[in-house]
Amino acid sequence: MSAPPDIMTLCRPHEGVWRGTYIHIDADGGEVDRHAAEVVNAFPADGPYAYVQTSRFRWPDRAEEHVFPGVLADNRLLWKTERLEGVAYTSADAPQTLFLNFRRVDLPGIEIVEMIHLGAAVGIRMRSWQWLKDGVPFRRTLVDERRVSKVVP
Repeated sequence: MSAPPDIMTLCRPHEGVWRGTYIHIDADGGEVDRHAAEVVNAFPADGPYAYVQTSRFRWPDRAEEHVFPGVLADNRLLWKTERLEGVAYTSADAPQTLFLNFRRVDLPGIEIVEMIHLGAAVGIRMRSWQWLKDGVPFRRTLVDERRVSKVVP
């Protein structure tokens, strides 16, 4: 079996500012939430973090911003913040896809499995989340994004 791709080589094409819509769907397929998002992916040249993601979410009545700094260890990115704790990794069987497993520290019992695929269409990516509560699937999140800038502000 071949080794998984280098995670930083796979992550770097995601650098920049991405805008899209998060659509949350319940276990029966009904939409439970839809909101706009801007995600900034940065790769600092120095300092303790190999990757820093800033996520900005907007609803008609409120907005949120969350920063997720990640450290590199054993070809994985690791996060540990007040909101989530988890890991991103690659697979030799899906060399253009990132996989993430994380738990929501602020929501006990919630685990999320995410897949991010940067396809052949330049500037477009798709993401999907599978939400579990105490091991039972209860929600999915679908995200379609377009890169609006390769430059990180």
